[in-house]
Amino acid sequence: MAPWLNWLILLIGLFIVFMLWSWIPIERFDRYWKRNNEIGRPFLNTLVITGLPVLYAKLTSTPYGWLLIPICFFLTQYAVLSGRFLKKEMLIAGWIMLITMAAIWIAYFFL
Repeated sequence: MAPWLNWLILLIGLFIVFMLWSWIPIERFDRYWKRNNEIGRPFLNTLVITGLPVLYAKLTSTPYGWLLIPICFFLTQYAVLSGRFLKKEMLIAGWIMLITMAAIWIAYFFL
């Protein structure tokens, strides 16, 4: 597959995942998942919004995969810190997002 076509599929897929994930009311998971708190929500957001595109990029050997880092960072930052949390939880949510994102990218480059 041509590299530009691979990137086109990746970016369109990332946009679709981001839009669909934003429509899911994560707060409703509180009833079913006790860990859906200031740690669980950003962890789940980061896994979906960063993990899925990184998994696709790894499986298809997308060239210049490191260009996804700023794209995924800003999309995940918006999803995690966009007002779903109280002020005191924003610091915790930000650190959870950064740690999870670093783990995903370390796995991408070294596995």
